Amino acid sequence: MTEKEAFIIRPGILELMAGIALSGVEGASGVGVRSDHPEDVRKRKNLSKGIKSQVEEGVITLDLDINVDYGKNIHAVAGAIQREVKNAVESMTGWKVSAVNINVVGVNAL
Repeated sequence: MTEKEAFIIRPGILELMAGIALSGVEGASGVGVRSDHPEDVRKRKNLSKGIKSQVEEGVITLDLDINVDYGKNIHAVAGAIQREVKNAVESMTGWKVSAVNINVVGVNAL
């Protein structure tokens, strides 16, 4: 990337991108965010809670603490989250996402 093409992403924006992508995955939600509550998405309320990012030399690593809905396959949900978040963040930033680490910290009773 040349200096002319350089840009800055403010703290919290990568986490918000990941949280929005996460909210679209069936069976998963960030800590404190229920995927079946669309008002949270509209208000962007708590979408980045439980999400941390690190950027080194234009390469992004994301750590997501998630809840999985009861009865859903954890492995399948985690894989879907990794794909959705990686694709969303890479397409919006043009930077490589090296890892989307998933930590399942709870189960949502429906």
